[in-house]
Amino acid sequence: MTSAARERVVVVTQDDGAGSRLSALLISAGVRVWSVPVIVSEAVPDDQPIERALAQLADIDWVAFTSARAAGVVCTRPAWRSWPWRTAVRPRVAAVGPVTREAVAESGAPVALCPATAGADELARAIIDTEGGTLAGKTVLWPRSAIARPTLRDVLVAAHARVIDPIAYTTTAVLPADIPDVVREIRAGRVDAVTFLSPSAAESFAAAMGDRTLSLLAGRTIVASVGPATSAALTGLGAPPTLESVDRTGASLATALVAGLAPAGSGPP
Repeated sequence: MTSAARERVVVVTQDDGAGSRLSALLISAGVRVWSVPVIVSEAVPDDQPIERALAQLADIDWVAFTSARAAGVVCTRPAWRSWPWRTAVRPRVAAVGPVTREAVAESGAPVALCPATAGADELARAIIDTEGGTLAGKTVLWPRSAIARPTLRDVLVAAHARVIDPIAYTTTAVLPADIPDVVREIRAGRVDAVTFLSPSAAESFAAAMGDRTLSLLAGRTIVASVGPATSAALTGLGAPPTLESVDRTGASLATALVAGLAPAGSGPP
């Protein structure tokens, strides 16, 4: 008589916004989700830079959103909500991916540009291409995280854009109390996968490890990445991703992960 199969366990290091689709879909597939958030995002206490930027909407050509969190902060503001989006010629809105596009669309603002390949660099180049190869005389508003990489701004400025980049939210690393338990269970082979939705989550999880890398994960569990930037961070930290989502969303990652999980009890593929 065979023993009962072990329940599949996935460590989720960061949620994917309201509704936490990643966790919800994993749970619906019969996976036990172990939520171990290693970063926390919050709106900045001083919102004056955002308010000053929104007061200039009439003079802005593009608003570039590189995260749904930034959209959630900006698109709920009265200045944004009251803008005549149906008739205004500008600004046009560009979103880095489908989740961000949906967050903007909920505010009633049309999204003019959402590249097929997600990424700040791809978004910047798509804006430049839409404007005929140069952004001379154009102003781009980029509400960003306090720790956002400067890629988008650098590419836009190189194309001669004026970039306004107020901080919309902060992202802070935290050390969950149950990290020692997570480490123990990974070493014992009782964690089937660990998910990462951003480079900052990968870096924060590594900081919580004893050697400040993710080498513990390599070969012991599935390392699930939401996209190329996160995959690059994981590789640099010693845990190349086992799988990567197709369209850079938590839902897509959940689908890929459920398909990629080994049969219960057999360990990572």
